[in-house]
Amino acid sequence: MATDELAAKLNRRNLINEGEEGSPVLPSTTVFNPYTEFKEFTRKQIQDFQKTFNKYDVGKDKFIDLMELKLMMEKLGAPQTHVSLKNMIKEVDEDFDDKISFREFLLIFRKAAAGELQEDSGLYDLYKNMEEIDVDVEGVKGAKNFFQAK
Repeated sequence: MATDELAAKLNRRNLINEGEEGSPVLPSTTVFNPYTEFKEFTRKQIQDFQKTFNKYDVGKDKFIDLMELKLMMEKLGAPQTHVSLKNMIKEVDEDFDDKISFREFLLIFRKAAAGELQEDSGLYDLYKNMEEIDVDVEGVKGAKNFFQAK
């Protein structure tokens, strides 16, 4: 009986090594195209999200880390505690790197549109404050002034 169990484990390990078993693929290792994955958003919306993301990616490392998120929330007029910021990241951090990639940033808005964000969540605050900026009315310059005013 122990031999059968050992043989099954060995067989599973071989399948994993050969890539045939459902070994997890981290989202960060796949090619990401926001226009095909997030079809619910227009190209303009995705571009606006990208501009906002880039603005707060102070380190220019293609991620928003804890301190950059803290700055973003302060600028949006919804400062958060350290624990709350960590929870915000955890809520969308699919690759468990404790940072928000652009894809994960878009997930915030997908979850908000689907009504999956709790109103007492920091991500909901981020969504609501971002929603206040109508770039079509304000223009990019107006949005810039809005962020600076906050």
